[in-house]
Amino acid sequence: MQRRYMAVLSLAALLLPGAVLAAGKPKEEKTKGDVVSVGADRLSLKTKRGSVTVLLTQKSRIVMGGAEMPSAALKQGVRVTVVGTIQPTGEIVAREVQLPAPAAPMQSTMPSGHSGHAH
Repeated sequence: MQRRYMAVLSLAALLLPGAVLAAGKPKEEKTKGDVVSVGADRLSLKTKRGSVTVLLTQKSRIVMGGAEMPSAALKQGVRVTVVGTIQPTGEIVAREVQLPAPAAPMQSTMPSGHSGHAH
């Protein structure tokens, strides 16, 4: 009986740290919104659910189409997607702020060699 008790206790000791670690790991979520204001270490976003504060850390990445961007790329009115963990306060600690890809240059429908005006 004591041997069985020790086996169960040993198994629980092995499994418990993994369960605690899995339960304690914050879940990342994506949030989309328009930048209302930009601060040194935070953004304010207007989302479908209301206003949200996004905290920027030294580990936060700002990307556009996979390329790393400077924080100066974050401007009022830009629509962004934030990937991060939502805190109990409702703030989001950003792992990544994704900027929209730049618009493709307009393609002319004129055949090459024609300027588009009559001769």
